[in-house]
Amino acid sequence: MPLHDHRRGLHAAMAGTGDPYAILTVERLALCMGLHGGERIAAPHPELEPLVAASLLTVHNGTYRPNFFIADREETALIDQHARGIGAQLAERLLVRWLTIAAAYATLAISRERSLAEMAFLLIGDRVLDVGLLDALAADGALMPPAPARPDPANPEARYYFWLIAGAAAHLGRYGQRAIPLPWPGWSLITFGQYHLGASSNAARDELEAGARQSLLAGEAQTPAALARSFALPSLGPEDTGRWMAVERDCTADLLAVYHEAATDLRALHAGLRAGAGAPSSFGEFFCWYDHVAYAHAIDALIAAGVLSIPAARFAAMLWHDAGGGAF
Repeated sequence: MPLHDHRRGLHAAMAGTGDPYAILTVERLALCMGLHGGERIAAPHPELEPLVAASLLTVHNGTYRPNFFIADREETALIDQHARGIGAQLAERLLVRWLTIAAAYATLAISRERSLAEMAFLLIGDRVLDVGLLDALAADGALMPPAPARPDPANPEARYYFWLIAGAAAHLGRYGQRAIPLPWPGWSLITFGQYHLGASSNAARDELEAGARQSLLAGEAQTPAALARSFALPSLGPEDTGRWMAVERDCTADLLAVYHEAATDLRALHAGLRAGAGAPSSFGEFFCWYDHVAYAHAIDALIAAGVLSIPAARFAAMLWHDAGGGAF
């Protein structure tokens, strides 16, 4: 879960394996943003030493230096505007092939229960633009190389991207997925949408996830179908997900091309940032965040085009069977 300091407008998130949130506080986020702005804090400092142990800060000439990507308000606004343009291009690539997407959806068993318009927020927004594209970028490696190792005493094998931005919470990327493993091989409960509504957690999303966990603990659902019925959720079994993952591969190849075409511009954008000038190795981290912002703009463009809708609760959920597994 991202960490937010709504009062100061600071927001942090990670992607990968590890748990930086165990040692992060809003006070430490503020100190890190100060370091990004040029503040010098002499080492050792009791609030910052845990971040050194977690490989998030280094000590150079007796002062602390961030070891992850940070963007101030001005930089965040600049990147958000740039990502809006890329998001429009991502959406256009999908709109061009929408008839093909619709034809593929019609072959799924779930299409007899729900329309593509009802399912597109999950199947396109989550499965293609979020998870599918991130997996394709990770496999490609050109723009998003493996996340840096960030060992800490509790997680010596930790490896993750981490970024801290100043601005609105939505600038982290408006939408995101949570997957809850279910007690049947390959099955997960997936929720996708907004984590927060304003400064508050998305209560309806939290309640659904908590209710599903409670139902499982109580033994009320003996099969994936029973759990789906209990919460009126769509369920995609192995045959449907196998077919849809072929659609994902075709779509993400197109979307990956958008980023390859923009690679020179993206590297120049990063190099012009304070973090880029100070830590060129942070490009992969910057880009992972950038993609979260861009695909949110792509989803909004698809909503504006009328092919996709987001529920009033600002999230959607489904049961999903996946015999494989991606990087994200």
